[in-house]
Amino acid sequence: MRSIIRDRAVVADAWRYAGEAGEGPEVLSLDAFLASAAGASSAAGTAVILQPTDEPEKLIPYLAQLALVVIDFPKVGEGRGFSQAQLLRQRCGYRGELRARGALKRDQLFFLARCGFDSFDLDPTEDLAASLAAFSTFTAAYQRAVDGALPLQSR
Repeated sequence: MRSIIRDRAVVADAWRYAGEAGEGPEVLSLDAFLASAAGASSAAGTAVILQPTDEPEKLIPYLAQLALVVIDFPKVGEGRGFSQAQLLRQRCGYRGELRARGALKRDQLFFLARCGFDSFDLDPTEDLAASLAAFSTFTAAYQRAVDGALPLQSR
């Protein structure tokens, strides 16, 4: 079973991604989720993964029912997931678990959390326990963000 960081602690992940063997509910692609949600009366307790080219706004009718939204960062330097997270949290009002997954390093954790992510599936080479220190790398921020911390100039 894979370990992830959730709520600033290392925990076992109950979800499985498409193509992975094991127990637990599957995280669906956006297309698969929309196809199943169209024919179902409820999408409660399901999870969806967004790729960099997916439009998060397509999830608006289902956000209250989703247990988890995963945003994939398939390669180093891919930044569209930061914008997708901001859209989901600020414009769309998503309050459930929002996970960053993929080619992510511990140096990005502070910034991912500021965008609204609350769980993290980092690159397998990263030491998750040691990565927890990255949340306190900076003590002040200059921009407003989803995490609610006041920017330095507003204090």
